[in-house]
Amino acid sequence: MDAVVTRDLVKIYKGGVKALDGVSISVGEGEIACLLGPNGAGKTTLVRIIATQLLPTSGEAYVFGYNVIDESNKVRELISVSPQEGRVYLTTTPWDEVYFAARIRGFNRGEARRRTEEVLKRLDLWEYRNKKNLELSGGMRQKVYIGRVLVSDARLLILDEPTIGLDPIARRNLWRYIRELKNEGRTILLTTHYMEEAEELADRIYLINHGRILASGSLDEVLSIIGRKYVIQLDYSIRETISDSDLEYICELGVYSVDPNAGRIRVEVEDPDKLLKLVKYAVDRNFTLTIKQPTLEDVFIKLVGREVELYD
Repeated sequence: MDAVVTRDLVKIYKGGVKALDGVSISVGEGEIACLLGPNGAGKTTLVRIIATQLLPTSGEAYVFGYNVIDESNKVRELISVSPQEGRVYLTTTPWDEVYFAARIRGFNRGEARRRTEEVLKRLDLWEYRNKKNLELSGGMRQKVYIGRVLVSDARLLILDEPTIGLDPIARRNLWRYIRELKNEGRTILLTTHYMEEAEELADRIYLINHGRILASGSLDEVLSIIGRKYVIQLDYSIRETISDSDLEYICELGVYSVDPNAGRIRVEVEDPDKLLKLVKYAVDRNFTLTIKQPTLEDVFIKLVGREVELYD
């Protein structure tokens, strides 16, 4: 059974802003699906509709077969949501927040205590369980809020930008926890603008921008869009000027984009002979050269047709 299905979802806000433009997705039960795109791409609007928090202008959405509009109460029994704008109470403690969330979900005191302890330990919050949230860092408060969602036994977990504000170690710990939840049979719908996060976690990726799905599929399927064997990065001093003749030469070797603020040229090359020419060019110009596999960022740049800043 599909956990989430949307068909031609459109959302137009007041003033005519079209946040979603015919979005159709399908997430299988037990999958981790990532909605990947920059801020303002439409990710939060989409998950809010799926979570019964927002009505679409047109189109349909279903969670485990239930219509999110006509059967919203049934949908809410099956989901747990971590909204991007969620906050914890500053005068409570991590234990209070997660334990009360478990009790609200219907667990008895003993089971709520057991689940709360498990979640706080998994999120590295156990030693801080009795501290006021006011005393915690922003990243730790974010983990407390996520804990309120993860303590539930919901079949579908909707996590909207869950790793914002987390340090790299905390982010990877949360990734591990999300994988464990998947192995327990949960379905996770995750929004992110971190390319690495989608590459690490997703069974299925939906690359979204300006309210439209640009690409979808497994990581390998999405990366196949590049269709080129090598992705080359040339770094040069920003004090230097790249001449038109230089760019004309690079253009003969592959598809390129320039980021003058970073002093960087990205080139996609398919022919090994052209790769060797590009390496010689970089050595002659004393540029730093990096050869890497195609990434989701490369796919995104290809699809939108220009260099896009993806916020960190």
